[in-house]
Amino acid sequence: MDARNPAICSEDIEIQKNQDEKIVETNTFRKRRNSTSPPVTDEPVTKKIKTDCDKPENEEENDEENIPQPVKRREEAVKFPKLYRLLHENEDITKGLSAKSPGAGKDVATHVATGSKRGYSSQNISTCSSIYKAKSFRNLKLNSGYKRGMKDIAEIDVGSLPDNVKFIDLTTRALRDKYEIGDREINEKFHKFAESHQEVLLVGTVPVSCLKLIKFTGVVPESDISCSDSDELLSDNLEFDGYDFNNSNSDSDW
Repeated sequence: MDARNPAICSEDIEIQKNQDEKIVETNTFRKRRNSTSPPVTDEPVTKKIKTDCDKPENEEENDEENIPQPVKRREEAVKFPKLYRLLHENEDITKGLSAKSPGAGKDVATHVATGSKRGYSSQNISTCSSIYKAKSFRNLKLNSGYKRGMKDIAEIDVGSLPDNVKFIDLTTRALRDKYEIGDREINEKFHKFAESHQEVLLVGTVPVSCLKLIKFTGVVPESDISCSDSDELLSDNLEFDGYDFNNSNSDSDW
């Protein structure tokens, strides 16, 4: 058995003890450092630099503002998507439609009751609420000998009408009652004619963008004679469901 020197053994023990203490201190220091430092990963850290091309912080709000908004349409278009006007020969829809006397201030009842009289004009534009009524009106005109003008029809897109164009619906008795005046004869004709045409009045200028031309493609009856301005060629009792065409000419609001 090989015996060691007790002094040497004691020294080895002391050295080993010191080494163990250093290892413990090193491990403790590493733990503290790891607990205060951000975790180390293999992924590279990219620092974003803001440029002028970046979207603003209120990106969501701006996106909502840039969304195309629906085109506002007239509420009257729900009932009447289109209106129809029998055009006079001197009316050109490429220039829009407007009344003969925009500032006349005539009452509605008188306009409807006397609109076919020579020289009468008002601030109202008469239209029919259906293409059927407009064509029926045209047929009566042609069959009565009124060959001059009033053959083409203007289709009006009600939904696109500007807000400053006034819309007067006269298609029912209840809607017309408030426009009566103190003249019984005028009121009777007013109700009769408005009902016959299913009439709607427009007050203001109808822009070109709201108009479409429906060309007359029929044939004027050969038996007709152009009445020009000769009122005597029209029957004394010529009516379209009560509408009097006596003294009718292209100067009327119809």
